[in-house]
Amino acid sequence: MSLFDAVAAGDLARVEALLAGGADPNPFDAEGRTPLIVAAENGHEALVQALLVGGADPSLTDRMGESALIKAAAHGHGRVAAHLYPHASEDDQGMARTLLKVGTDFFNLPRASQPQPPDDFRRKLASAGAYISSKLGDNSPTERLERLRRAEKNSKKP
Repeated sequence: MSLFDAVAAGDLARVEALLAGGADPNPFDAEGRTPLIVAAENGHEALVQALLVGGADPSLTDRMGESALIKAAAHGHGRVAAHLYPHASEDDQGMARTLLKVGTDFFNLPRASQPQPPDDFRRKLASAGAYISSKLGDNSPTERLERLRRAEKNSKKP
């Protein structure tokens, strides 16, 4: 059983055994996700903790540029986000706070002490757009551009 299989099954004992046996904590799947990203996205708090202890890198991102913290926050897993928050960049921390405020109030992350630069909003917006695009099922900028062209073409028809 691979580390991804153990994470997908939510098998904490197997994840810990694989990591203790020397399994790489940071492999990538076909979508560019790591086991930590998968565990965070699914809200498996104990698995996230075990992966972090086992050497998983919380700064790695998937193909859409989203970290485990962003995945956890986007899916409303505030307790998981709390474990990942200290390891994240300022940009990801700000995005996580924004995402967790929408639809959930059970977890409050601390506010950044420094004002954010004006283009920080653009980065947050791009990350949110990437998340929505992934939910729509288009996996690359080329597919999104093609979808936009089809939509524009269809809107011009009488």
